[in-house]
Amino acid sequence: MTRLARATCTVLLAGGAVLAPSATPVVAAATSCTDRTSTVLLPDLAYPLALYSARAALWSAGHDGAGVTVAVVDSGVEVANPHFATAPGAAPAVLPGRSFVPAGPVTAELINPLGQGDPAGHGTPVAGLVAAREVAGSGVVGLAPKASILPVQVYLAAPSQDARLAPAFPNAAQLAAGIRYAAESGARIIVVALSQDAPDPALADAVRAAHDAGALVVASAGDRLVATDKSDGPRYPAAYPGVLSVTAVTAGGQASDASIHGAHVGVAAPGERIPAAYGRWGDCVLGDAPATSYATPLVAAAAALLAQAYPQEGPDLWRYRIEASALRARSDRRDDVLGWGLLSPYDALTLTLDPSRPGPPMPGHAAVVSAVEPVVGARIDERDDPLATPRALGMAFLLAALGGGLALRLVRLLRREHE
Repeated sequence: MTRLARATCTVLLAGGAVLAPSATPVVAAATSCTDRTSTVLLPDLAYPLALYSARAALWSAGHDGAGVTVAVVDSGVEVANPHFATAPGAAPAVLPGRSFVPAGPVTAELINPLGQGDPAGHGTPVAGLVAAREVAGSGVVGLAPKASILPVQVYLAAPSQDARLAPAFPNAAQLAAGIRYAAESGARIIVVALSQDAPDPALADAVRAAHDAGALVVASAGDRLVATDKSDGPRYPAAYPGVLSVTAVTAGGQASDASIHGAHVGVAAPGERIPAAYGRWGDCVLGDAPATSYATPLVAAAAALLAQAYPQEGPDLWRYRIEASALRARSDRRDDVLGWGLLSPYDALTLTLDPSRPGPPMPGHAAVVSAVEPVVGARIDERDDPLATPRALGMAFLLAALGGGLALRLVRLLRREHE
Protein backbone atom coordinates (compact mmCIF):
# COMPACT_ATOMS: atom_id res chain seq x y z
CA MET A 1 0.00 0.00 0.00
CA THR A 2 1.43 3.41 -0.95
CA ARG A 3 2.00 6.21 1.51
CA LEU A 4 -0.93 8.20 0.09
CA ALA A 5 -3.23 5.18 0.22
CA ARG A 6 -2.29 4.51 3.86
CA ALA A 7 -2.85 8.15 4.71
CA THR A 8 -6.19 8.09 2.92
CA CYS A 9 -7.41 5.13 4.95
CA THR A 10 -6.27 6.82 8.16
CA VAL A 11 -8.04 10.06 7.29
CA LEU A 12 -11.25 8.29 6.31
CA LEU A 13 -11.30 6.42 9.57
CA ALA A 14 -10.61 9.61 11.51
CA GLY A 15 -13.03 11.98 9.75
CA GLY A 16 -12.93 14.66 7.11
CA ALA A 17 -13.50 18.39 6.67
CA VAL A 18 -14.99 20.76 4.12
CA LEU A 19 -16.07 18.87 1.04
CA ALA A 20 -14.91 15.66 2.67
CA PRO A 21 -16.87 12.49 1.98
CA SER A 22 -20.04 12.98 3.98
CA ALA A 23 -19.26 10.13 6.32
CA THR A 24 -16.36 8.13 7.65
CA PRO A 25 -16.43 4.42 6.80
CA VAL A 26 -16.41 2.59 10.11
CA VAL A 27 -16.21 -1.18 10.34
CA ALA A 28 -19.08 -2.97 12.02
CA ALA A 29 -18.40 -6.42 10.58
CA ALA A 30 -16.34 -9.16 12.18
CA THR A 31 -13.56 -8.62 9.67
CA SER A 32 -11.82 -5.27 9.27
CA CYS A 33 -12.55 -3.38 6.07
CA THR A 34 -8.89 -2.51 5.65
CA ASP A 35 -5.75 -4.58 5.11
CA ARG A 36 -7.59 -7.57 3.66
CA THR A 37 -5.87 -10.21 1.61
CA SER A 38 -8.96 -12.21 0.61
CA THR A 39 -12.59 -11.64 -0.27
CA VAL A 40 -15.14 -11.43 2.55
CA LEU A 41 -18.86 -11.80 1.77
CA LEU A 42 -21.73 -11.07 4.15
CA PRO A 43 -24.45 -13.68 3.55
CA ASP A 44 -27.47 -11.95 5.12
CA LEU A 45 -29.66 -9.80 2.89
CA ALA A 46 -28.80 -6.14 3.46
CA TYR A 47 -31.54 -4.73 5.66
CA PRO A 48 -32.47 -1.76 3.41
CA LEU A 49 -33.38 -4.27 0.68
CA ALA A 50 -35.65 -6.11 3.10
CA LEU A 51 -37.08 -2.81 4.32
CA TYR A 52 -38.04 -1.81 0.77
CA SER A 53 -39.22 -5.33 -0.23
CA ALA A 54 -36.77 -5.11 -3.11
CA ARG A 55 -37.18 -8.66 -4.38
CA ALA A 56 -40.93 -9.01 -3.95
CA ALA A 57 -42.19 -5.53 -4.77
CA LEU A 58 -39.54 -3.98 -7.03
CA TRP A 59 -37.31 -6.40 -8.94
CA SER A 60 -40.07 -8.95 -9.55
CA ALA A 61 -42.04 -6.21 -11.30
CA GLY A 62 -39.07 -5.25 -13.49
CA HIS A 63 -38.06 -2.21 -11.45
CA ASP A 64 -34.31 -2.86 -11.42
CA GLY A 65 -32.73 0.19 -13.09
CA ALA A 66 -31.96 -1.53 -16.41
CA GLY A 67 -30.92 0.94 -19.08
CA VAL A 68 -30.27 3.79 -16.63
CA THR A 69 -26.81 5.32 -16.21
CA VAL A 70 -26.04 6.56 -12.69
CA ALA A 71 -22.95 8.73 -12.27
CA VAL A 72 -21.04 8.43 -8.99
CA VAL A 73 -19.10 11.67 -8.57
CA ASP A 74 -16.71 10.62 -5.85
CA SER A 75 -13.31 8.98 -5.32
CA GLY A 76 -13.74 6.46 -8.14
CA VAL A 77 -15.09 2.90 -8.22
CA GLU A 78 -13.00 -0.23 -7.68
CA VAL A 79 -13.98 -2.46 -10.59
CA ALA A 80 -12.11 -5.43 -9.11
CA ASN A 81 -14.83 -5.84 -6.49
CA PRO A 82 -16.82 -9.00 -7.35
CA HIS A 83 -20.09 -7.06 -7.24
CA PHE A 84 -19.06 -5.13 -10.36
CA ALA A 85 -18.30 -8.10 -12.57
CA THR A 86 -20.40 -7.94 -15.74
CA ALA A 87 -22.25 -11.09 -16.74
CA PRO A 88 -21.93 -12.20 -20.38
CA GLY A 89 -24.45 -10.37 -22.55
CA ALA A 90 -25.48 -8.00 -19.75
CA ALA A 91 -25.03 -4.24 -19.57
CA PRO A 92 -21.73 -3.21 -17.95
CA ALA A 93 -21.88 -2.79 -14.21
CA VAL A 94 -19.25 -0.01 -14.35
CA LEU A 95 -18.70 2.05 -17.49
CA PRO A 96 -15.47 3.77 -18.45
CA GLY A 97 -15.53 7.16 -16.77
CA ARG A 98 -13.02 9.90 -16.09
CA SER A 99 -10.79 11.38 -13.42
CA PHE A 100 -10.68 15.12 -12.76
CA VAL A 101 -7.85 14.92 -10.24
CA PRO A 102 -4.81 16.79 -11.60
CA ALA A 103 -1.72 14.65 -12.07
CA GLY A 104 1.29 15.47 -9.93
CA PRO A 105 4.03 13.86 -7.85
CA VAL A 106 1.58 12.90 -5.10
CA THR A 107 -1.41 11.89 -7.21
CA ALA A 108 -0.04 10.40 -10.43
CA GLU A 109 0.25 6.78 -9.33
CA LEU A 110 -3.28 6.70 -7.85
CA ILE A 111 -5.25 8.45 -10.57
CA ASN A 112 -7.29 6.14 -12.75
CA PRO A 113 -8.02 7.95 -16.02
CA LEU A 114 -11.29 6.01 -16.38
CA GLY A 115 -12.34 6.50 -12.77
CA GLN A 116 -12.14 2.74 -12.23
CA GLY A 117 -10.05 2.79 -9.07
CA ASP A 118 -10.84 3.97 -5.55
CA PRO A 119 -7.88 4.87 -3.35
CA ALA A 120 -10.14 6.54 -0.77
CA GLY A 121 -12.47 3.56 -0.43
CA HIS A 122 -15.54 5.80 -0.55
CA GLY A 123 -16.90 5.77 -4.09
CA THR A 124 -17.07 1.96 -4.23
CA PRO A 125 -19.69 1.49 -1.47
CA VAL A 126 -21.64 4.44 -2.86
CA ALA A 127 -21.73 2.78 -6.28
CA GLY A 128 -22.51 -0.60 -4.75
CA LEU A 129 -25.55 0.64 -2.87
CA VAL A 130 -26.89 1.81 -6.21
CA ALA A 131 -26.00 -1.07 -8.54
CA ALA A 132 -23.96 -3.87 -6.97
CA ARG A 133 -24.60 -7.11 -8.86
CA GLU A 134 -25.67 -10.23 -7.02
CA VAL A 135 -22.83 -12.52 -5.96
CA ALA A 136 -23.34 -16.06 -4.67
CA GLY A 137 -22.94 -16.10 -0.91
CA SER A 138 -23.53 -12.36 -0.44
CA GLY A 139 -26.61 -10.45 0.66
CA VAL A 140 -25.17 -7.19 -0.63
CA VAL A 141 -27.00 -6.05 -3.77
CA GLY A 142 -27.72 -2.60 -5.16
CA LEU A 143 -31.28 -1.30 -4.96
CA ALA A 144 -31.09 -0.77 -8.75
CA PRO A 145 -28.98 -3.86 -9.56
CA LYS A 146 -29.15 -3.55 -13.35
CA ALA A 147 -28.27 0.13 -13.63
CA SER A 148 -24.85 1.05 -15.02
CA ILE A 149 -22.42 3.11 -12.97
CA LEU A 150 -20.43 5.94 -14.56
CA PRO A 151 -17.44 6.55 -12.25
CA VAL A 152 -16.31 10.18 -12.02
CA GLN A 153 -13.21 10.56 -9.87
CA VAL A 154 -12.95 14.04 -8.30
CA TYR A 155 -10.64 13.32 -5.33
CA LEU A 156 -8.30 10.68 -3.95
CA ALA A 157 -8.22 11.40 -0.21
CA ALA A 158 -10.31 13.13 2.41
CA PRO A 159 -8.92 16.46 3.66
CA SER A 160 -6.39 16.27 6.48
CA GLN A 161 -3.79 18.48 8.15
CA ASP A 162 -1.09 17.08 5.89
CA ALA A 163 -0.61 19.80 3.27
CA ARG A 164 1.48 17.45 1.14
CA LEU A 165 -1.71 15.58 0.25
CA ALA A 166 -3.60 18.73 -0.79
CA PRO A 167 -3.57 17.87 -4.53
CA ALA A 168 -5.56 14.74 -3.70
CA PHE A 169 -8.24 16.55 -1.70
CA PRO A 170 -11.69 17.33 -3.15
CA ASN A 171 -12.55 20.87 -4.16
CA ALA A 172 -15.53 22.68 -5.68
CA ALA A 173 -13.93 23.16 -9.10
CA GLN A 174 -13.29 19.44 -9.59
CA LEU A 175 -16.71 18.55 -8.24
CA ALA A 176 -18.36 21.00 -10.64
CA ALA A 177 -16.36 19.62 -13.56
CA GLY A 178 -17.36 16.08 -12.60
CA ILE A 179 -21.07 16.95 -12.46
CA ARG A 180 -20.92 18.61 -15.88
CA TYR A 181 -19.11 15.63 -17.37
CA ALA A 182 -21.66 13.21 -15.88
CA ALA A 183 -24.58 15.09 -17.41
CA GLU A 184 -22.87 15.47 -20.78
CA SER A 185 -22.13 11.73 -20.77
CA GLY A 186 -25.79 10.82 -20.51
CA ALA A 187 -26.20 10.05 -16.82
CA ARG A 188 -29.83 10.42 -15.75
CA ILE A 189 -29.00 10.30 -12.03
CA ILE A 190 -25.89 11.92 -10.51
CA VAL A 191 -24.89 10.88 -6.98
CA VAL A 192 -22.88 13.37 -4.94
CA ALA A 193 -22.27 11.83 -1.50
CA LEU A 194 -20.23 14.92 -0.57
CA SER A 195 -21.05 18.34 0.81
CA GLN A 196 -19.45 21.70 1.42
CA ASP A 197 -20.42 24.53 3.74
CA ALA A 198 -20.29 27.45 1.31
CA PRO A 199 -21.97 28.02 -2.05
CA ASP A 200 -19.81 28.19 -5.15
CA PRO A 201 -20.78 29.80 -8.50
CA ALA A 202 -19.14 27.11 -10.62
CA LEU A 203 -20.86 24.38 -8.62
CA ALA A 204 -24.22 26.14 -8.93
CA ASP A 205 -23.76 26.47 -12.70
CA ALA A 206 -22.84 22.79 -13.00
CA VAL A 207 -25.95 21.70 -11.09
CA ARG A 208 -28.11 23.95 -13.29
CA ALA A 209 -26.52 22.53 -16.44
CA ALA A 210 -27.13 18.97 -15.23
CA HIS A 211 -30.79 19.74 -14.59
CA ASP A 212 -31.17 21.33 -18.00
CA ALA A 213 -29.65 18.21 -19.54
CA GLY A 214 -32.33 16.06 -17.88
CA ALA A 215 -30.29 14.69 -14.98
CA LEU A 216 -31.32 14.59 -11.33
CA VAL A 217 -28.56 15.42 -8.85
CA VAL A 218 -28.97 13.54 -5.55
CA ALA A 219 -26.68 14.97 -2.89
CA SER A 220 -25.75 14.68 0.77
CA ALA A 221 -27.44 17.11 3.15
CA GLY A 222 -24.27 17.03 5.27
CA ASP A 223 -22.85 15.23 8.30
CA ARG A 224 -21.97 16.96 11.54
CA LEU A 225 -19.19 14.56 12.44
CA VAL A 226 -17.00 15.53 9.48
CA ALA A 227 -18.18 19.10 8.86
CA THR A 228 -15.99 22.12 9.53
CA ASP A 229 -19.12 24.12 10.37
CA LYS A 230 -21.10 21.83 12.66
CA SER A 231 -24.15 24.08 12.91
CA ASP A 232 -27.35 23.31 11.05
CA GLY A 233 -27.84 25.09 7.76
CA PRO A 234 -27.58 24.68 4.00
CA ARG A 235 -24.92 22.48 2.45
CA TYR A 236 -23.92 22.42 -1.19
CA PRO A 237 -24.70 21.22 -3.80
CA ALA A 238 -27.65 19.77 -1.82
CA ALA A 239 -29.23 23.19 -1.18
CA TYR A 240 -29.29 24.29 -4.83
CA PRO A 241 -32.67 24.36 -6.61
CA GLY A 242 -33.62 21.11 -8.28
CA VAL A 243 -31.26 18.95 -6.20
CA LEU A 244 -32.70 16.11 -4.12
CA SER A 245 -31.07 16.52 -0.71
CA VAL A 246 -30.70 13.44 1.49
CA THR A 247 -30.26 13.07 5.23
CA ALA A 248 -29.55 9.87 7.17
CA VAL A 249 -31.49 8.03 9.86
CA THR A 250 -30.60 5.12 12.12
CA ALA A 251 -31.15 1.49 11.22
CA GLY A 252 -34.44 1.80 13.12
CA GLY A 253 -35.56 4.81 11.11
CA GLN A 254 -34.91 7.40 13.81
CA ALA A 255 -33.54 10.90 13.23
CA SER A 256 -29.98 11.54 14.35
CA ASP A 257 -27.97 14.58 15.38
CA ALA A 258 -25.09 13.10 13.38
CA SER A 259 -26.74 14.68 10.32
CA ILE A 260 -26.93 18.34 9.40
CA HIS A 261 -30.48 19.65 9.51
CA GLY A 262 -32.04 22.59 7.72
CA ALA A 263 -34.49 23.88 5.13
CA HIS A 264 -32.50 22.15 2.39
CA VAL A 265 -33.30 18.61 3.60
CA GLY A 266 -35.57 16.80 1.15
CA VAL A 267 -35.87 13.18 2.24
CA ALA A 268 -34.29 10.65 4.63
CA ALA A 269 -32.94 7.11 4.24
CA PRO A 270 -31.01 4.63 6.41
CA GLY A 271 -27.32 5.40 6.78
CA GLU A 272 -26.27 3.36 9.80
CA ARG A 273 -24.58 -0.08 9.74
CA ILE A 274 -25.12 -0.50 6.01
CA PRO A 275 -23.75 -3.67 4.36
CA ALA A 276 -22.04 -2.56 1.16
CA ALA A 277 -19.36 -3.36 -1.41
CA TYR A 278 -15.97 -2.21 -0.20
CA GLY A 279 -12.70 -1.93 -2.10
CA ARG A 280 -11.72 -5.01 -4.08
CA TRP A 281 -12.37 -7.43 -1.22
CA GLY A 282 -16.13 -7.96 -1.24
CA ASP A 283 -18.40 -6.67 1.53
CA CYS A 284 -18.25 -4.67 4.72
CA VAL A 285 -20.70 -3.00 7.11
CA LEU A 286 -20.24 0.77 7.09
CA GLY A 287 -21.57 3.70 9.09
CA ASP A 288 -21.17 3.24 12.84
CA ALA A 289 -23.27 6.42 13.12
CA PRO A 290 -25.93 7.43 10.57
CA ALA A 291 -24.07 8.77 7.54
CA THR A 292 -25.43 10.40 4.43
CA SER A 293 -22.65 8.79 2.40
CA TYR A 294 -24.79 5.63 2.52
CA ALA A 295 -28.27 7.17 2.66
CA THR A 296 -27.67 9.26 -0.47
CA PRO A 297 -26.99 6.34 -2.86
CA LEU A 298 -30.10 4.51 -1.63
CA VAL A 299 -32.20 7.50 -2.66
CA ALA A 300 -30.27 7.79 -5.93
CA ALA A 301 -31.02 4.12 -6.64
CA ALA A 302 -34.72 4.77 -6.08
CA ALA A 303 -34.45 7.69 -8.52
CA ALA A 304 -32.87 5.32 -11.05
CA LEU A 305 -35.91 3.04 -10.73
CA LEU A 306 -38.11 6.04 -11.49
CA ALA A 307 -35.96 7.04 -14.46
CA GLN A 308 -36.42 3.52 -15.80
CA ALA A 309 -40.19 3.46 -15.21
CA TYR A 310 -40.94 7.06 -16.25
CA PRO A 311 -38.16 8.19 -18.59
CA GLN A 312 -40.30 10.96 -20.03
CA GLU A 313 -40.98 12.67 -16.70
CA GLY A 314 -37.53 14.13 -16.02
CA PRO A 315 -35.68 15.21 -12.89
CA ASP A 316 -38.32 17.47 -11.35
CA LEU A 317 -41.03 14.83 -11.35
CA TRP A 318 -38.63 12.10 -10.19
CA ARG A 319 -37.70 14.27 -7.24
CA TYR A 320 -41.36 15.09 -6.62
CA ARG A 321 -42.35 11.42 -6.60
CA ILE A 322 -39.71 10.60 -3.98
CA GLU A 323 -40.56 13.53 -1.72
CA ALA A 324 -44.35 13.26 -2.08
CA SER A 325 -44.38 9.52 -1.35
CA ALA A 326 -42.00 9.70 1.63
CA LEU A 327 -43.40 8.39 4.91
CA ARG A 328 -44.27 11.12 7.42
CA ALA A 329 -46.75 11.87 10.18
CA ARG A 330 -48.71 14.47 8.20
CA SER A 331 -48.84 14.46 4.42
CA ASP A 332 -48.84 18.26 4.18
CA ARG A 333 -45.90 18.92 6.52
CA ARG A 334 -42.12 18.74 6.14
CA ASP A 335 -39.55 19.59 8.77
CA ASP A 336 -35.88 20.51 8.83
CA VAL A 337 -34.80 17.20 10.36
CA LEU A 338 -36.27 14.57 8.00
CA GLY A 339 -37.50 16.80 5.19
CA TRP A 340 -40.61 15.21 3.65
CA GLY A 341 -39.98 11.92 5.45
CA LEU A 342 -38.52 8.45 4.96
CA LEU A 343 -37.79 7.06 1.51
CA SER A 344 -40.42 4.62 0.17
CA PRO A 345 -39.39 3.42 -3.31
CA TYR A 346 -42.50 1.35 -4.05
CA ASP A 347 -44.79 4.25 -3.14
CA ALA A 348 -42.74 6.58 -5.34
CA LEU A 349 -43.18 4.20 -8.28
CA THR A 350 -46.92 3.82 -7.78
CA LEU A 351 -47.73 7.42 -6.82
CA THR A 352 -50.58 8.98 -8.80
CA LEU A 353 -49.60 12.44 -10.00
CA ASP A 354 -52.22 14.75 -8.53
CA PRO A 355 -51.61 18.50 -8.14
CA SER A 356 -54.16 18.61 -5.31
CA ARG A 357 -52.15 16.19 -3.17
CA PRO A 358 -51.02 17.77 0.13
CA GLY A 359 -47.26 17.84 0.46
CA PRO A 360 -44.48 19.17 -1.74
CA PRO A 361 -45.85 21.18 -4.66
CA MET A 362 -46.10 19.21 -7.87
CA PRO A 363 -43.88 20.81 -10.54
CA GLY A 364 -45.83 23.45 -12.42
CA HIS A 365 -48.45 23.79 -9.67
CA ALA A 366 -48.89 25.83 -6.52
CA ALA A 367 -48.43 24.25 -3.12
CA VAL A 368 -51.54 22.79 -1.52
CA VAL A 369 -52.09 23.96 2.04
CA SER A 370 -54.28 21.72 4.15
CA ALA A 371 -55.82 24.19 6.58
CA VAL A 372 -57.17 22.65 9.76
CA GLU A 373 -60.13 24.66 11.06
CA PRO A 374 -60.54 24.87 14.84
CA VAL A 375 -63.49 22.93 16.23
CA VAL A 376 -65.92 25.37 17.90
CA GLY A 377 -68.75 24.03 20.05
CA ALA A 378 -72.28 25.15 19.10
CA ARG A 379 -73.87 27.75 21.39
CA ILE A 380 -76.80 26.44 23.40
CA ASP A 381 -79.82 28.67 22.92
CA GLU A 382 -82.44 28.16 25.62
CA ARG A 383 -85.20 29.40 23.36
CA ASP A 384 -84.55 26.50 21.04
CA ASP A 385 -84.55 23.95 23.88
CA PRO A 386 -87.89 22.04 23.80
CA LEU A 387 -87.55 21.24 27.52
CA ALA A 388 -86.80 24.79 28.59
CA THR A 389 -90.39 25.68 29.66
CA PRO A 390 -91.15 22.45 31.57
CA ARG A 391 -87.78 22.71 33.25
CA ALA A 392 -88.47 26.29 34.37
CA LEU A 393 -91.95 25.40 35.72
CA GLY A 394 -90.59 22.43 37.58
CA MET A 395 -87.92 24.57 39.19
CA ALA A 396 -90.57 27.12 40.20
CA PHE A 397 -92.77 24.47 41.83
CA LEU A 398 -89.75 23.02 43.65
CA LEU A 399 -88.75 26.41 45.03
CA ALA A 400 -92.35 27.11 46.05
CA ALA A 401 -92.60 23.79 47.85
CA LEU A 402 -89.35 24.35 49.67
CA GLY A 403 -90.41 27.86 50.64
CA GLY A 404 -93.79 26.61 51.91
CA GLY A 405 -92.18 23.86 53.95
CA LEU A 406 -89.80 26.30 55.62
CA ALA A 407 -92.60 28.71 56.43
CA LEU A 408 -94.73 25.98 58.04
CA ARG A 409 -91.82 24.83 60.19
CA LEU A 410 -91.17 28.41 61.33
CA VAL A 411 -94.82 28.82 62.42
CA ARG A 412 -94.67 25.62 64.49
CA LEU A 413 -91.51 26.76 66.25
CA LEU A 414 -93.11 30.10 67.19
CA ARG A 415 -96.21 28.38 68.64
CA ARG A 416 -94.07 26.14 70.86
CA GLU A 417 -92.29 29.19 72.30
CA HIS A 418 -95.65 30.80 73.30
CA GLU A 419 -97.08 27.64 74.89
